[in-house]
Amino acid sequence: MARQTTEPRWVCVNTYSDASAAYIDRGMLESNGIPTTLTNELISSVYPMTDTWAGVDLLVPAELHAQALKLLGLDVK
Repeated sequence: MARQTTEPRWVCVNTYSDASAAYIDRGMLESNGIPTTLTNELISSVYPMTDTWAGVDLLVPAELHAQALKLLGLDVK
């Protein structure tokens, strides 16, 4: 019988105009045990100042979204 795995549903925590800021926050989240992934990071490194059409998105699993917002200081009370 094939083993089924469920992939996490990824949600955006923040969008950055440059990849370096995204990498800093990514490192902080991962050092706190929250897996992350980035989108558009290569586009922004090849074409600087693409934030108006291709910002770098920092994604985390949906079930860790609130915790990630809190760690980044983005949680709304």
